[in-house]
Amino acid sequence: MLRTSHVLCRVDDIHEAVRNFADLGFSVSWGSDPKKAHNALIWFSEGPFIEFFEFPSKLAPLRWPVALRFGAGMGKRLHKWSRPGKGWRDLALETDDTDLTTTRAQLATRGVDVSRIFRNGRTRPDGRRVRYQMLAPTLVELPFVVSSYDPPQRPAEVVHPNGATGIAAIRYGVSRAQRPHFDRFVRADRWLRPEPALTTGVIGVQLHGLRAELDPAKLHGTVLTPASVEESQS
Repeated sequence: MLRTSHVLCRVDDIHEAVRNFADLGFSVSWGSDPKKAHNALIWFSEGPFIEFFEFPSKLAPLRWPVALRFGAGMGKRLHKWSRPGKGWRDLALETDDTDLTTTRAQLATRGVDVSRIFRNGRTRPDGRRVRYQMLAPTLVELPFVVSSYDPPQRPAEVVHPNGATGIAAIRYGVSRAQRPHFDRFVRADRWLRPEPALTTGVIGVQLHGLRAELDPAKLHGTVLTPASVEESQS
């Protein structure tokens, strides 16, 4: 069963983003060697995490060979990630499996057209190799799917000085045209809050435990707010 894995924020400068979010009281982990990294992560003890990524413009043309090899859905996803601008850019759903073959077949039975499986990996700052798989619906407005990390990556203990303990809710806009496709693809989820919108995508993220409003100048276009009383009790 698919559930929310992480929410993705595109940034123009990953090093600046890491500094800014550390200033805001988050413990931020590099995805790989900081000298070469293009992503960084905010983990929580449970539930979805946040990923910041920088997409070098020189990689944008890769959408074409990626589409030829893995299908239109993956090529469109690469184009979506490469578009200029910063802020919330995507949402990932995950499985408990390290292989997406069964998940892909199950989605096909629901009438969800998806790409072929893209196998990828990265090397952590400690030199350990991490492997994972992805697949993407042809409708690029929908979330994409990731496997579990191999080996698992969630830290045993996560403490954020600003008090944040986890994601309470992800507000996700769904357009009227995309709603039937969204409902066919996405099941009820503890963290995901779909709502009517003109366009489909992440609107904002609410955090448990966050003790104060965050400086918008350091949020890189994201909307991160303390959880409402209702969300804190859910």
